[in-house]
Amino acid sequence: MASIILIALTLAVAGILGSWFTSLTKTQTEQVEESTVEQVNCTSALLDIVDVSCVNITPSVWQLKIVIANLGLINLYDFSVSAKVDGDFFYNSTGGPNSTNPLTPGQQTVLVYNCTVCDENDKISSITVTPAVCPAQAKVEKSVSVTCTAS
Repeated sequence: MASIILIALTLAVAGILGSWFTSLTKTQTEQVEESTVEQVNCTSALLDIVDVSCVNITPSVWQLKIVIANLGLINLYDFSVSAKVDGDFFYNSTGGPNSTNPLTPGQQTVLVYNCTVCDENDKISSITVTPAVCPAQAKVEKSVSVTCTAS
């Protein structure tokens, strides 16, 4: 009788552990699959900085405009921008195309920011634009020589 109880207990434990192991394996497989699909899609991400300008729109407000182009094969959106302005850094992560209205392949757009560190005759020496989608693959850095000028 004890051997029957031991066999039944062993089968019950095996059933519980088997179900848990199957669920764990399925979850891990789905996570790896999502990551792999994202990595494959990101290999076709390509962003370019086409033009940069810095002009004042009022005596105390300077506007930084960055024309970007999506040269890749996937939609890009939610851009972060960094600009080196006379040794200071300007950062912004708002504006531009978003997930509901992305920058599609082949399109260009203008990212427009009120530059809080810009002033007349300041020199912008580098620009970095990073999309939230595929940030490592589509990030673009460009050395530029742009002077902030009065409009």
